[in-house]
Amino acid sequence: MGRMRLRPFLFLLLSASAVHAGVEIDIDEFGKSLGGWKKESGKAAEYKFSESDYRTYKPEITQSPDGGVFISVRVDHVRGMFSSDDHASLEMSFAPDGTMLSSQAAISIQERRISSDTFRSGGKSAAKAAGDLVNGTAEKAAKLGSDVFASLAAKILRENVTEPGRISYSAALRHNYNLLYRCVTVTKDPPKALRVEGEVATTVPDKKTAPEDMLQVRTFGEPVKEEPKAEPEPAKP
Repeated sequence: MGRMRLRPFLFLLLSASAVHAGVEIDIDEFGKSLGGWKKESGKAAEYKFSESDYRTYKPEITQSPDGGVFISVRVDHVRGMFSSDDHASLEMSFAPDGTMLSSQAAISIQERRISSDTFRSGGKSAAKAAGDLVNGTAEKAAKLGSDVFASLAAKILRENVTEPGRISYSAALRHNYNLLYRCVTVTKDPPKALRVEGEVATTVPDKKTAPEDMLQVRTFGEPVKEEPKAEPEPAKP
């Protein structure tokens, strides 16, 4: 019976846990960059910017089915015990590959709402490898941020705002924008199984006695001993 050697491919899985493609936000790191989520029962961070006090709340994140995200952040101008705070919102939208698609900011001062224009990025660029910061789109994000906060600052000036914390409000929002962008990462799908070639000796029946795709099965243990066949007796005359 003929023998032949097969060289099948063995499958090696490189990742034990499932990793989903899409954009992720490191909220803890964002909080640390603002001094920590120590206010409002761990939901907000307070800090000084341009000698004025501000409060940023943990971002609200909505994930789209394709892996992109929409981020909304509330930032308050803390004006003191006897004055009502001003409120602002910062919005950012990302594609699954980490490209920032759009951004907008708005400020509410004594029931006056001042909104920047909504700016959108043109085109789509690929993000870097899994787990890396989305520096591949940093140039687009910087341009988008410049447009948003220039628009907001110009509209604030037209409102004849004189309080220092309000004048620097758009700059404080841009500070949040820059810090939050650094906490955005993009991940890819888990790597697929790689084929690693290895030799495995397998015996197969001869092509004449069995189909090509049939493997001969061998069992462990001593082979069955066959009883010797008796010689036939010579015929009697």
